[in-house]
Amino acid sequence: MLQAIRVPVKELQRCSGIVAEDVVSNDKALLLPRGSNLALLDDRAINILKGKLISEGVEYINIYLHNNSDASLITSIQDENDYQSVPPYRQIDKSLAEMALYQINDIYNRIAKGEALSELYEPLLNTARVLTQEILESEAITLSLYKVKERDEYTFVHSLNVSLLSGFLAGKLLKGDSVTEKIVIGGLLHDVGKTRIPLEILNKPCPLTAEEFAVMKGHPLLGFGILREARITDETILNVTLFHHERMDGKGYPKGLTGKDIPVEARIVAVADVFDAVTTNRVYRSGVSLYNAISLIIKDTGKHFDPKVSRELVSALGLYPPGTIVELSDGNIAVVIACNEGDLFRPTVKLMGSWAEVTSGNGRDGKVVNLRNTPNLYIKKAVGNFSK
Repeated sequence: MLQAIRVPVKELQRCSGIVAEDVVSNDKALLLPRGSNLALLDDRAINILKGKLISEGVEYINIYLHNNSDASLITSIQDENDYQSVPPYRQIDKSLAEMALYQINDIYNRIAKGEALSELYEPLLNTARVLTQEILESEAITLSLYKVKERDEYTFVHSLNVSLLSGFLAGKLLKGDSVTEKIVIGGLLHDVGKTRIPLEILNKPCPLTAEEFAVMKGHPLLGFGILREARITDETILNVTLFHHERMDGKGYPKGLTGKDIPVEARIVAVADVFDAVTTNRVYRSGVSLYNAISLIIKDTGKHFDPKVSRELVSALGLYPPGTIVELSDGNIAVVIACNEGDLFRPTVKLMGSWAEVTSGNGRDGKVVNLRNTPNLYIKKAVGNFSK
């Protein structure tokens, strides 16, 4: 398991890793943001950074280290008390997620221009390792999912969301850091084959024709080829890319596999892939509500989705996922803020007022109510999604 280490600034050139928390000056100016990947800096940049930090009086920074040379470095100087463990943080860090998003964007764009993935893979792998630990230690992964702002962002943002949710489900189902890490990486790269799909199809602002969809369906095989060209041989990562569009009933692609013939990692990513896709607004359609997305997953369980994976998703999110706006039995409107384990129908909600108050813009910032503790109050129906 990765651990944040307190590293002397003077030793930065001997380390590579992810900055675990913001580094600020005495006057609170941000010097180095949390989530910065030191592996991306060359020696000159590291020396400039060291000079800046030292001039501001910064002697130590906390870094997530992730390779063998760093591990031996820790062992060799721990006796000097230069390196001290610091507690891991619990929520998905925004700057780390944004770094992953930047790297996916960069990788996909550069592959589309003909560059080899092998030149770009290692920095993404380093980020994925830390992202995995964030996922495994988080209890609110879905609250960290990003939303698409621009049409051209879809593939990149979707890949990050699928990675986050797949890693969360894998952590619950498979109970292993190593396999979860591979599924996180697979989620980041699962749509890499789309870099070789013509842009007029990939970014078409309306539904695809049958001929165009046939081209789009080639992206898992294209992605598998890109990974093999990059000499990526890990079977879990390859299976995610190749088989994430297979269905339990054999009606998926590219191989038409059924049931347990579909690798479990691909079955996990399939659920995350569809859940994020259907809740995202596209140019030619609006995303469905979180409640309706859960309903869709439940409806297609056994046909499209593995029941164990679907059950874990529903268990994690509840039938009314956080962010769902609901109408209560007393007529008030509320937003779901947390699901209750073991009671999928009775989440914790925050009251917003009556329907008339909410629709007129006069909704209240009301009290939090755990419906599990209020047997006479229940959800009547879901009415939408909360959006800041």
